[in-house]
Amino acid sequence: MTSSLGVLSQLGEVTLRDMGDTSLHTDMLVMNRTLQNTSDDVILNMQENMTLNMTSKKTVSIMKLLANLLHVLHFAKPSLLGDTSLKMVELTMSNGLVSSSPFAIGCYGEVLVAAGNVAEGCRLGMYHE
Repeated sequence: MTSSLGVLSQLGEVTLRDMGDTSLHTDMLVMNRTLQNTSDDVILNMQENMTLNMTSKKTVSIMKLLANLLHVLHFAKPSLLGDTSLKMVELTMSNGLVSSSPFAIGCYGEVLVAAGNVAEGCRLGMYHE
């Protein structure tokens, strides 16, 4: 976990926020609004990020690191799951799909359900199947 967080820091990613952080709550509300205004068809038919430039290589690397980190955080520090999955969904929505995007969307749905937003969380959980 520590080495993954260190690599993310070197890639310019900010420190992960705990679920009690008010700025995380605000960012999650913004993403929830974005997702609510995005139809299922748009999400399900989002294009895969096939561009092989340095920006997309960095994005793919960050997504892979975050996906691996999500597995560890479930056991080591669950309070960071919200920001980790949020970052992955933000990267997916702005850069297109990568192989870990469905996992990220499903995890973000899990976080939403845990936070009491059951309907939106279940909607996102369907994409992970």
